[in-house]
Amino acid sequence: MKKIILGLFLILGAISFALPKNLDANKLKKAGYEVVRDEDSAVIFGKSTDDAGITVALFLGDINAKGVNDSIKATAPKNQKFLSSKETKRAYISKYKDTQYNGFTYSVVAKNSKSKGTVISFLYMTDKELKDADLDKAIDKTVNEIESFLNWTSHD
Repeated sequence: MKKIILGLFLILGAISFALPKNLDANKLKKAGYEVVRDEDSAVIFGKSTDDAGITVALFLGDINAKGVNDSIKATAPKNQKFLSSKETKRAYISKYKDTQYNGFTYSVVAKNSKSKGTVISFLYMTDKELKDADLDKAIDKTVNEIESFLNWTSHD
């Protein structure tokens, strides 16, 4: 299931991209991600592992995490049945049941990006429902990985 969904996202991609300067494309590629779309307002990349399909969107510019989270909830596809949402210190999390492929999708929007003007959002798609501890672990691992691709400097 997750490979089919991720494959569809990756098919839409183009071959060359002018990625934002704060994104380390080499680290991204070494971690197994492929860039799907690169626009002025967002960069989208994804990968598939044995456990999950991960599609990441980095929203660029003057945008806030709560607004991104609300927008994702409002535009979820019909085959994604909303089950629940929660807020942690680190992220907004929404849980969906995929009615077409019978898996689960977790939409995660990180609250505070270490890179100014960037909101990290990702879909974590898996065949099994994750318990809270496993979900928190997957979220922390994924956010940390994504943040490792971002170069930031302090403008204080």
